[in-house]
Amino acid sequence: MTAIIYETNTGHTLKYAQMLSKKLHIPYYTIEEAKEKIQNEDKIIFLSWVCASKIKKQKEISNYNIICYGLVGAYPYSDKYLKTLKINNKISKPIFYLRGGIDYSKLNIFQKLLVKLASKTLKNQSEETKKMFKQGYNFVKVENLEEIIKYLQIKHI
Repeated sequence: MTAIIYETNTGHTLKYAQMLSKKLHIPYYTIEEAKEKIQNEDKIIFLSWVCASKIKKQKEISNYNIICYGLVGAYPYSDKYLKTLKINNKISKPIFYLRGGIDYSKLNIFQKLLVKLASKTLKNQSEETKKMFKQGYNFVKVENLEEIIKYLQIKHI
């Protein structure tokens, strides 16, 4: 495995890229940096954020040899949501969901509106999720990477 390539909006995906890089002892690059440092045939892990069930910048990395995806979003994990992400983004490789959060200070006006609208669609929200939608919250922690690390250690490292 050569590297982690990531796309971030508010910094949650960057934090995951840094933590995963440290655990796996491989470098991490933005998509722009990767264009200069990574060959198309090199094996990579792609980490990106999700908005409206779409993976950001997925098309820009489609020419790389992707081992798996780490998808970062604010929603709580569910098998149903993971399947939706796989179908909506036409992914055949393994995907792992990493809960990020919301940082309102880094969202533009459109994104803030979208988040507010999305919060109204969730039924039976936990108190933690209600708090996140109201004031923002960061769920990033190294423990969230355990599943992807285990997969990579068994399959590719």
